Amino acid sequence: MDGDIIGLLVYAGLVLVMVLYWTYYIRYVRRNPRSEKWYDELAWEGAVSDGVLFYYPYSTLVLGVGGIAGLVDGANPPEFVGTVLKVALMAAFVLGAVGFTGGFGVPLPWPFVPRWVVDIRKAKRTRGRERRQARKREEEE
Repeated sequence: MDGDIIGLLVYAGLVLVMVLYWTYYIRYVRRNPRSEKWYDELAWEGAVSDGVLFYYPYSTLVLGVGGIAGLVDGANPPEFVGTVLKVALMAAFVLGAVGFTGGFGVPLPWPFVPRWVVDIRKAKRTRGRERRQARKREEEE
């Protein structure tokens, strides 16, 4: 192992934070559907923050993969392993960037957000479409 102990502990801590947060995210956020009221809520956990759905999971993903890269790099692996790791790190950065766009208001498809979020968005679009069509029919009469 090459590198100082503090660096290795930081990398291991990043991996641990990623694993713990993603365990929470998968078990309690993705699998437990929330209401449309929660999704529109202005509280710290609601729609304004978007941290629970976008920022926290994707930032911990990028940091955790960076921690894995640091741990593997500290082990002085062969060049092939380093190359494969760089590809995985770039893929994590791309996934993180795509995930962060959801926090800026870009509607993401199912693999990036829980299925219940996609269902809420579809219901809202359907209601909006029905309102527009009803308004259009009223104007025509």
